[in-house]
Amino acid sequence: MWHTSRGDRTLTGFEAALVGTAIDTMIDALFVHVDVDCADEVVPDCDSGIEVFDQLTVCQRIGLLHEVAQYLLTETMAPLPLSALAEATVAAIFVEVRDQTAIEIDLFGDSLEPQIDWRSLVLGAYRSMSDVPVGDLPVVQCTELSAWEDLIDVLSSVVLWDRDFEMADSFLDSDPGLSQQRRKLLGIDQDYFTSVAPDPRPEEAFALVSRTREIVRLKPR
Repeated sequence: MWHTSRGDRTLTGFEAALVGTAIDTMIDALFVHVDVDCADEVVPDCDSGIEVFDQLTVCQRIGLLHEVAQYLLTETMAPLPLSALAEATVAAIFVEVRDQTAIEIDLFGDSLEPQIDWRSLVLGAYRSMSDVPVGDLPVVQCTELSAWEDLIDVLSSVVLWDRDFEMADSFLDSDPGLSQQRRKLLGIDQDYFTSVAPDPRPEEAFALVSRTREIVRLKPR
């Protein structure tokens, strides 16, 4: 269960399939770096452009993806407390959806050959949402990336509570008293920017990869 902008809920159906597929893809990319870089290095070729997420080591990213997968895709007793790390991880997941959609368009154009069709997943997830603009939705063969980015932005916004994580540097670098006043003014929890990422050892990361795959691969494709 996740504290989304639409209330506390667990993702289901096409929405869960899209997010689960993106997490699965990210885990696969990180997994190959565990032996070499997991202990204390970051891996630029797995970067998302979400700074709070990208500054973490491989093992930390794997730990966060596992945690986020649990709370987004399974019925937990309570939602995960929102933090800059958790919400940055969710934002990185939707960046992955965008990137994979762009790759699919580049490789396959208007063909329907891919085994996993990212455009179909995005369209299915969007159509499953209530109270979102319908308008003229792209057909699944559409090769205009901007049309898909618009849908992905909406899908991201109905999961993310907000994007306070983007202000992490300005809060962490400022005077503690001033930061506290700003947090109160903006309604940000005291621990939002100071929560600590899970930091599994490499051998623990392997187990987390397996458990994360069990969660995301249970979701319908």
